[in-house]
Amino acid sequence: MGRVCKEVQDWVEEQVEKPIETWVNQLQKVCEEQDCNWWCLCCNKWLCWMTWVLVKVVTFVVVTVGKWVTRVVCEMVNVVLDAIGFLVEMVLSIPILGGILRTIINWVTEVIWRLVGLFDFLGSLLGIRLRKKMYFGVVVPSVNGRPIVTDADIQRQVDAAIDLYDRLCNIRMIFTGICHTDVAAPDDGLVVGCDGGGFFSDWWVGGSYFEFASATCKPKDSFRRLIGLGAEIIVFIVRDVTPSGTNGCSFASTHNYVVIEAKPTDQAFVAAHEMGHACWLPHDSDTANLMNPVTPVANPVLTNVQIALVRWSKHCVYF
Repeated sequence: MGRVCKEVQDWVEEQVEKPIETWVNQLQKVCEEQDCNWWCLCCNKWLCWMTWVLVKVVTFVVVTVGKWVTRVVCEMVNVVLDAIGFLVEMVLSIPILGGILRTIINWVTEVIWRLVGLFDFLGSLLGIRLRKKMYFGVVVPSVNGRPIVTDADIQRQVDAAIDLYDRLCNIRMIFTGICHTDVAAPDDGLVVGCDGGGFFSDWWVGGSYFEFASATCKPKDSFRRLIGLGAEIIVFIVRDVTPSGTNGCSFASTHNYVVIEAKPTDQAFVAAHEMGHACWLPHDSDTANLMNPVTPVANPVLTNVQIALVRWSKHCVYF
């Protein structure tokens, strides 16, 4: 949640503070260049300068001071909310009980936010697609003290996802970075089955690992993950996804994460494909479509309905 405060501050600086500063500078130039009306002892100039000083003072008090007071209060509130979210995630890291609760919470929040965003979905179907944003980050485990993939292999996936969703869906993909987690990954956290067994293994040790690593790697997103709205999609790197020939997996709204292998030989759009599943996109038979079971090598496409579904996801927000 803390990043929202920074985004609000950036918006104030860009949309409010800078235009006012530009206007004040223009007023200063006018005051400097205008001729003095000697008949009133240069009243026009000193009135101009008084206006300039007044605007500067008001700007400082209202915009500058107000901006930082708002930022501090916002950060304090978010620290409390994320602390609450983190504590809840610790409970959700408990095997079986936590896994069942995670599944219920994730699906309930997904349905709620889908209902709230129904008109936005209909607008997207009609081609009304205002700029939205979606957060995603990567978590990499280590085996014997070494990351299981290189950052360069991950960056291929990141760049491809950012470009695709921006180009096709008008979604600003905000990458929150790569976290090399210190949490020891169990076997279920390194080899993930993309089948019924994999679904239920999330309720056991593997799912506990993913939840705990998410909470410790991405603590500033804890509260959003809890309420669902704008929750970051976390891409976990794993050693292997089964069955054979599968290099990524997502169980849609059941989890706030997807898994990929990110091997150098994998297509660059595997992460984008799995994030599509996280946003409710099923497989598509079109070989050029991003959601084809065999991920396209280059320039994947999405249908109009697929674009609307992605933009309708709880992960995709305006703020």
